Amino acid sequence: MEWELLADQPLGQKLIKKGFWLYFFTILIAPTGYIIRVLISNSVSVADIGIIYSVMGLMWILSAYHDLWLTEALQYHLPKYRIQKKYNAFKTSIFFTLIVQAVTGLIIAFILFFWAGYLATHYFHAPEAANIIKIFCLYFLGVNFFNMFYSIYIAFQDVIQYKLIEGIRSYTVLAFTLIFFFLWTLNIINFTRARILGIIISIIFSWIIFIKKYWYTLKKWSIERDKTLLKKQMKYAFRVFIGINVINLLGQVDQQFVVYFLWAEQAGYYANYLSLILSFSIMTAPLLGYLFPLTTELIEKKEYEKTKELKNILYKYFSIFAISISGLFIALGPEISTILFGQKFIYSGQLLTYSAGFLIFYVLFNINLSFLAGMGKVKQRAKIIWIALITNIILNFIFIQLWWAIWVIAATMISWIMLFIMSYKLINKNGEIQFDRWYF
Repeated sequence: MEWELLADQPLGQKLIKKGFWLYFFTILIAPTGYIIRVLISNSVSVADIGIIYSVMGLMWILSAYHDLWLTEALQYHLPKYRIQKKYNAFKTSIFFTLIVQAVTGLIIAFILFFWAGYLATHYFHAPEAANIIKIFCLYFLGVNFFNMFYSIYIAFQDVIQYKLIEGIRSYTVLAFTLIFFFLWTLNIINFTRARILGIIISIIFSWIIFIKKYWYTLKKWSIERDKTLLKKQMKYAFRVFIGINVINLLGQVDQQFVVYFLWAEQAGYYANYLSLILSFSIMTAPLLGYLFPLTTELIEKKEYEKTKELKNILYKYFSIFAISISGLFIALGPEISTILFGQKFIYSGQLLTYSAGFLIFYVLFNINLSFLAGMGKVKQRAKIIWIALITNIILNFIFIQLWWAIWVIAATMISWIMLFIMSYKLINKNGEIQFDRWYF
């Protein structure tokens, strides 16, 4: 199994082999999220949907903060340590990140548990959200340990393992959601419990895989008290802190604006709109997630022509895909929403038609940001992310008071365009992108 980790392969062979497994598991996993969304949307009110997904959004924002961004630093440094055969550094980084995650996770979960009533009443404007927040404290702890294993598998391009544990989590949640649905007990509390059961079972399987595939080498190496090593990881993590996780944060900031200013029902419409507009990422996210460690490996091996070739390939095919999906959403947005979530969510489909034309910017700036992360340019990436995020927040404050949810979307679209333009200029300096206009 040792030879499989970061094995030397031609770029095309690596993309085809790992891409096959990425999309094989994606086809198996992708429907679960939408089946779950359909089941819960047809079982509870629009306001309840707003509450549950707004609470989940808050948890995702906090999960981006709780490990002090050491998880992404781990994804960046582990392939380097493996290639350089710095095995003690490899083991030290994993255990250091795990300890920080455990301590900060417990602190944040403790604070959330005791502030649950206040947040439910004054933030979510729904007292019933208090129990959901308390239950999600356990989910919050679990998802961060899940992400730890997930990051290790991503760092070594171990696509089968990280898609496998993702699939285990998704199908477990689906199984318990179906049980509650057929027992006529599917409500927001039981839905939350299904989520927690999914994360617990996936962590158990993640640990088994880790012990079986990675521990036999880890146990041979030593944990070093190397301040330079830890400073290096913290320095990268601090730069990630400055940039945060833009995709997660931008999407969830909008959801939080809607639930706070427009309350639960509008948040429900917005939550299902987000699930629709991002549904195309079922096909793009697997490859883009693999892009970060692959870029890091290519640059560490000084294979700059392959990096340039990879950028051109992604721009060529993902642009066409984004525009094709945009046309489908513009033409059939309300119909898609009604079929999936019922007539009561037709407004979510109307929101979809207004934003679908901007998907190409979303796809391309994600490609750009993945390359910047893999190139180690987190400082430059952080700068453009902050500019876009601050612009988004300012526009949200202005628009939401005047025109409600539809103009929250407008603020996001402007941020997408800004992110694309600024990130494109940066990666173009490191090998000009040759866009195939004839093919387009």
